[in-house]
Amino acid sequence: MSWRALLSHNLQEIRIHFCTTTQSSEGLRNFVVKNYTDLKRLNPKLPLLIREAHGIEPVIYARYDWGKEEKKIVTNLSEQEVEEKLKELCLLGNKMDRSPESEMEEVDIVSAYQKPILNFRPIF
Repeated sequence: MSWRALLSHNLQEIRIHFCTTTQSSEGLRNFVVKNYTDLKRLNPKLPLLIREAHGIEPVIYARYDWGKEEKKIVTNLSEQEVEEKLKELCLLGNKMDRSPESEMEEVDIVSAYQKPILNFRPIF
């Protein structure tokens, strides 16, 4: 399973902060523009919060079970480097203690996403 589909399994929330104009936030801005739709499609219930503000440092916050948070500063990183940082945050969630609510059975969204769409015709 792709690490992108594991985001909702390993994390409780993702917050992304960046500046809308500075060069130091360009990689994170481009990553969000190109990948937000795919990330939400694979993790529909995961809160993915985007905060834009003038002159702030580009940062990705990940909140895990039991209120633990990690922060990755992504100043002057490319889109690929930003993706690697987000992947690190996702995989870190595998190593953390999990709450009982998180252990509940979840639908495998990747398998569901890759199933062919069947066209049903009513039979009269």
